Amino acid sequence: MTEFNSLYCKGCWQQMRMPIFIRSPLSVPFRLIGVKPSRMHPNLCTVCELMFTKVKKKKQIDIQATVMFADLRGYTRLSERADSAGIARLLDKFYDECAPAIWKRDGIINKMIGDAVLSIFNFPLERQDHVRQAVLAAIEIQRQCGDMQSELSGLAGAEGPVKIGIGIHTGTASIGEFGTAYKDFTIIGSVVNKASRIQGAAESGEILISDDAYRSIREDYPDLEPRTYRLKGIDQPVAAYAVPS
Repeated sequence: MTEFNSLYCKGCWQQMRMPIFIRSPLSVPFRLIGVKPSRMHPNLCTVCELMFTKVKKKKQIDIQATVMFADLRGYTRLSERADSAGIARLLDKFYDECAPAIWKRDGIINKMIGDAVLSIFNFPLERQDHVRQAVLAAIEIQRQCGDMQSELSGLAGAEGPVKIGIGIHTGTASIGEFGTAYKDFTIIGSVVNKASRIQGAAESGEILISDDAYRSIREDYPDLEPRTYRLKGIDQPVAAYAVPS
């Protein structure tokens, strides 16, 4: 597991073999030119986050990645019944619990989209077992949510339990800088869309993974039975598996 106290940016080291220091006195010269720890992962720096084209010499590249969406269920209902301060505290707690579970397994938080978190595994911190790491992160998120039910429900004044639905898919995607007037580092492609749709099909408190993802971890969960879903925007039926948490 990754500790969040690396002296140098692990992404720059993997991608360029260049030690960009983000902690200790050695980081002072870099901070003077605006380089600091990234919001996507505390062991990455803003060079990884904001200077993709300079690092990779391209605006976008194709990578093998695992994408995970974690969504706070019932957010719309909660937002209609609870005060904005309670909802803000709930979202803060949700994000705070998702982040360490993802970071410990070398994933990055690419986007926080309202009541959902989009995370990427295998870039820029590369791991051969990136699917397994995404699943382990999802399990930890669900367990943390279960352990904090009374606290989470109390934050927003929810009448029932606060649950999370998680979807995971893996495959080839494009990652890089998109846009001209406003540049954004993100990941796009059918992998992202399918992970999002699978997350939408997941029940509250469930981790649902695609058939492609399951093939990578079948040895860990040999007895899972496939379910077939008709997902919006995807022509063919999609097989997915519920991972126990």
